[in-house]
Amino acid sequence: MIAFLLRNLIRAQNSLDNTAMQLCSVVCILYADGEVTMHDLMKYAAECMAELDRLGIRYAKNLRFTVNTRAKTRLGQCKKRGDQYEIEISHLLLDDRTPVESLKNTLHHELLHSCYGCMKHTGRWKAYAERVSAAYGYHIRRVAGREDRELPDELMPEAKYMVRCESCGAEFGRTKLSAVIQHPERYRCGKCRGQLRRVK
Repeated sequence: MIAFLLRNLIRAQNSLDNTAMQLCSVVCILYADGEVTMHDLMKYAAECMAELDRLGIRYAKNLRFTVNTRAKTRLGQCKKRGDQYEIEISHLLLDDRTPVESLKNTLHHELLHSCYGCMKHTGRWKAYAERVSAAYGYHIRRVAGREDRELPDELMPEAKYMVRCESCGAEFGRTKLSAVIQHPERYRCGKCRGQLRRVK
């Protein structure tokens, strides 16, 4: 029920023009144990788009924002459907306990994917990410892992599986039995390029 209400509210906000979008109220979800205030997705999306406009970075104008209430580890995703880009944001980033900077890092990351030639994390996307980070003090990364602490500890999903770098000791948790968990010898540490070993 909560997911249904949240999705419909975001759809309603998506139909508003830019001026009205900035006036959208904070989303509140009522849980059995009380009210939890949520960050206003459309307000922060508008702020991020204005920041890109000031830098002259041209992103797609045909955008649709949705909230993913099921993903546990993916914070955002940008998909192209026909001539429209759909930017999906995890509900965990909208929780009031999550720093606004984390939400805006992810919004910028996904908005940059809507720029021409930027669906991959290389070349133009990387250059734009560095430019936005330098201009506004963000930390837009190709991938944000558990160790980057984009989410507060109480919102972090518990890792069922874990690999550790044998060189620097960095740990990478996963909730699913992914390829890196099944075959860590085929992968390298994202921080130091060291060998990975499964520890959980």
